Amino acid sequence: MAAFKYKAVTPNGQVITDVFEAPNEQAVTREIYKKGYRPISIKADKDAKAAAGSSKSGPFAKKIKTDEIVLITRQLVTLIRAGVPLVTTLEALRDQSSKLMGEVLNKVYVDVMSGKSFSQALDQHPKVFSKLYVNSVKAGEMSGSLDTVLERMGALLKHDEETKKRVKSAMQYPTFVIIAMIIAMIIIMTKVVPNFAKMFEGLKMQLPIFTRILLGTSKFFQNNILYIVVILVAGVIGFKWYISTPKGRFWWDGQIIKIPLIGNLALKSAMARFTRMFETLNRSGMPIIQTLSTVAAAVGNVVIEKQIKAVALGVEKGEGISGSMKKYNLFPPMVIRMISIGEQSGSLDNMLSSVADHYDVEVDYAIKGLTSMIEPILTVVIGGAVVVMALGIFLPMWNMIGAINQ
Repeated sequence: MAAFKYKAVTPNGQVITDVFEAPNEQAVTREIYKKGYRPISIKADKDAKAAAGSSKSGPFAKKIKTDEIVLITRQLVTLIRAGVPLVTTLEALRDQSSKLMGEVLNKVYVDVMSGKSFSQALDQHPKVFSKLYVNSVKAGEMSGSLDTVLERMGALLKHDEETKKRVKSAMQYPTFVIIAMIIAMIIIMTKVVPNFAKMFEGLKMQLPIFTRILLGTSKFFQNNILYIVVILVAGVIGFKWYISTPKGRFWWDGQIIKIPLIGNLALKSAMARFTRMFETLNRSGMPIIQTLSTVAAAVGNVVIEKQIKAVALGVEKGEGISGSMKKYNLFPPMVIRMISIGEQSGSLDNMLSSVADHYDVEVDYAIKGLTSMIEPILTVVIGGAVVVMALGIFLPMWNMIGAINQ
């Protein structure tokens, strides 16, 4: 099918521009009339086709970055507070955004013009606007505080993205070192050690245990290097596939929070996201049960998500938030205690904000602690590998020199 760019007039008299894929112009015309619009012009557009193709899902599809969503959100806040109508705001942001975001905003604009609410229009693009974002906007529409809700959501998205970047940055160094070690080990075992093996074959003496282990490992690598590479690649692909399944994702998310060093960081990061998102939606006026269900899906860990949804069921039964949380060991005592105080005093939002601030600091300390602890561990591992190789290669030489001197 080809992509067609058309202009049409809505029943309200607004002129809109959109892209539609169809086999011919007649099909586009029929679709325009079905929507209740009156067509002005229809023409094939290669750029529109490329833009439409780039927004499709798939492993190679381009994605809109969180930073751009944050920017759009802040611009929405500014224009709405300035008294600019929503449709005019969307039209202005559509024209000055990137091609992908502009296409999304254009569809949102068309949906709003056709009678849908802003949150309903955003909900048509789940890969761009999360349920958390959509529900926050919905709560803002219902309470008449859309600009305030969007301001909080922009700050939340920005903070969440910065936390993710800090965690990724902390893991880059050890990941690079481990990959470099594996590559160096393969090269040494297949290229360097075999040269020494030829020299040792001529020695009529019992080789030290380190040397025998080194030569045996090298021979194994030489004879099975292809199988090793295939197994490693297949293992990585198989692992990624498994954790992409519901069962595998649940298992992996459960293991992450148990891994030494990393698990503590993962749990604190999840608690920071949970309390910050909970506070944001709760201040928006959304019902507690709906808030918990929405936040659960946005925490980023399906094990914790399951626990939060169980808490929501407990709240529905009248157990209260903290009372329901006490039944699960996953939630730290501080979170339960602060939420309990907030429920009793009627200041739940403030307590959630305090907990979120506390865990933000804890995440920073955990990231720094992870970096400071991983470096000496890697140093010891690398040093141990170097010592084993050095002993395996040089011990026979020292023994041979000692035998000659005698």
